[in-house]
Amino acid sequence: MSTTNEGNGINDGSVFAGSSLRGIGLASTNVFLAFVFGAFAFANANSFLAEPRLSVLLIVLVEALVVVFLLIRRDPQETRHTWQTWSTTTIGTFAPMLLRPTDATADLLIGEILQVGGFVLQIIALLYLSRSFGLLPAYRGVQSSGLYSLVRHPLYSAYVVSFTGYLINNPSLANAGAIILGIVFLVLRIRCEEALLMTYDDYSRYADQTRWRLIPAVW
Repeated sequence: MSTTNEGNGINDGSVFAGSSLRGIGLASTNVFLAFVFGAFAFANANSFLAEPRLSVLLIVLVEALVVVFLLIRRDPQETRHTWQTWSTTTIGTFAPMLLRPTDATADLLIGEILQVGGFVLQIIALLYLSRSFGLLPAYRGVQSSGLYSLVRHPLYSAYVVSFTGYLINNPSLANAGAIILGIVFLVLRIRCEEALLMTYDDYSRYADQTRWRLIPAVW
């Protein structure tokens, strides 16, 4: 009896120390990522002040929401750290930053509508996702209302809409390549995320109810 109790006491101390270190690591990661996205938001805010455009303002709002949710998000119950998840997350997140404006003389209305619509959808998806926001595949509970009742990854769907609008107004082979790369890695991110999430019964039930992952009636 006494040996068992002493063993539990040692384990409890180890668990407490491990939990503290994990908490410090998670907090440090959140602050670092918030700084990265905050710098991007700040750069776009300066651009908006120099030349006000609705699409740029919406980028600032999107990135500001990301910063807030990075700082207040829930700690994950489980996170998957593999070379596949790190590579798909990194490339999928930063590939859009390869996009560059072209010498097009004027934006087309359809391109502007898609860009603005995509950014609005991103804001809505982020507000529904709220404290469950993350980058690497992780389980922070299941969101199933709002846009999440239409597709399982509406934030990624919004990215595709924005990408399409940007390419229409800034056509080039380089931009087309960056967008194709971004979408391919969005699909890979979905597969990595769902490989983890499908191990949870509540997400599996949600997936049965919400059939489409990215684009309704397509996939």
